Amino acid sequence: MLTSTRRPGTVLSASLTCKPARGVLGFVMTCSACVILLWLFMQWAGKDDITTSDKQTAAGIVAAACVLFYLGSTWFFAFLTGHTRKLTIGEDGVRYGTACFSWLEVAQIGVGTRRGGFQVRLVMNRGWPASRWLLTDDGMSQSMAWEFLEALESQILPQFPHLKIAKLLPSVADESGSLPSAETVS
Repeated sequence: MLTSTRRPGTVLSASLTCKPARGVLGFVMTCSACVILLWLFMQWAGKDDITTSDKQTAAGIVAAACVLFYLGSTWFFAFLTGHTRKLTIGEDGVRYGTACFSWLEVAQIGVGTRRGGFQVRLVMNRGWPASRWLLTDDGMSQSMAWEFLEALESQILPQFPHLKIAKLLPSVADESGSLPSAETVS
């Protein structure tokens, strides 16, 4: 069985876990805000006579440091927790993260090599970008890719005859030992 889901009519279920790179910048921003606040506290700790303009300047610096701390800690927390995009391909369409594509919007679906494995590739009828890679953590092996394409032909293609499915060519993989190329079959 290709999927590990319990939902009937689902051809493929997978996920992609991401950690945004801005988390490192968030950590630096948070540390910078702490240093700025500490510096400001050290500057004002020993002063007895503080003018109104000094208080306004200090309030502006504190406000900027608080915004810097908030943004930095939010980005750093996003880096620590990450987020997951779930891919579900079934009879109702394709769901990838928050994006949903009905089969009427999809012109072609296939499997190609990307990130060290076979990944799903959609070509939309219209819109930008018209071609989308639906990346997952592990991808698929060659046998899983064949099984996925066969499941698409048997479950999805009869309901949506306009859909084109990119087929893997077995002769290319068998002769050269490299990953197969794709041929479009409707």
